[in-house]
This record gives sequence, structure tokens and C-alpha cells, in this order.
Amino acid sequence: MSTDLDNFVGLSSALIGISTDRLAPQIDPVGLPPIFLDYVTARISSDVLNALLTQYATLAADHVPPDQIAEQILKFNMQPTIPDTVLAARSIMKLWLLGVWYQPFDTSDFKKGSSEVVADQAYIYSWAWKIAQAHPMGYSESFFGYWNGTPPSLKDLTGVSANGQQGASS
Repeated sequence: MSTDLDNFVGLSSALIGISTDRLAPQIDPVGLPPIFLDYVTARISSDVLNALLTQYATLAADHVPPDQIAEQILKFNMQPTIPDTVLAARSIMKLWLLGVWYQPFDTSDFKKGSSEVVADQAYIYSWAWKIAQAHPMGYSESFFGYWNGTPPSLKDLTGVSANGQQGASS
């Protein structure tokens, strides 16, 4: 039985092309997935979040590949207005990649277009740094002089080969 957290991590994995094992490792000293889910839950309606999680769970249960799941979730067939589920999915992608929540639409006290760094850990451990094979200013887990050597490969940092194309574009 999948929980909302499991489905959120699976949805996030499909959207950004990073495996669930890397987004939510067994031993996770940072613990971003529950922080992110709680943050998102407070900022989008339960209807939108439940629709996204249900759509993901249904497609995953049908053994649809992650890139096709992302494609289905982000698809809006050039409708005059982009559905809230698509907007929320895009904001979830940005959350994982940048550690920043970009409010996709007005809901309760949250206004469209506002943005906020979710937590210092979210910024420090955002996936954009790993994808860029870099680290945020003022923070590094590397030792002095690390820049003198060859950096780890993209596959070592993200689990995704630089040759293949994974994830979805929107």
C-alpha cells in the first residue's frame, strides 16, 4: 500500500528524472521528502494534490515508464488555460531542483508568483547543484583543494547518465 509520501516521491522522481532511491534514500540525514510534501500540501488545494498523486499512482500501478508518467502529468493539449495540476507539477519540479517553491496559482493565503526558499537544507541539497556538479556559495562538503581534481561524474552524483535523456519537458 502506497502512502501519499511514497506517491509524492514517485511523482517527483518521474518529473525530474532522478530515481526514488536518490530522492528518498533508506538512510536520509536531510529528510527533504516529508518537508517538501508538507510544504506543498499547505500551498495547493487538496483536490489538486490528490489528483496528481492519484494520477501518478494509477499510471505507476499500470507499469507505465517514468518518462511517460511525467509526459501524461505535464500534458495539457494547448488548452487556453493550463490546468492547476500541470502548474503544481511544474512547481514541484522547481522545488526539487532549486529548493524554492514558486506558487503556481492563488490559493487561500498564497498568491500566484510568490516564491520562497523552503529551508536552508532544501537550497543546499537541491538537485541543481548536483546536476551542475557544483555546490552552493559558502557551502561545500568537499575538502580544501577539491577543485584541483576531476569532479565526480554526473552519473555518480545523480544516477543519470549525461548521454541519455530522462525526465520530461514542459
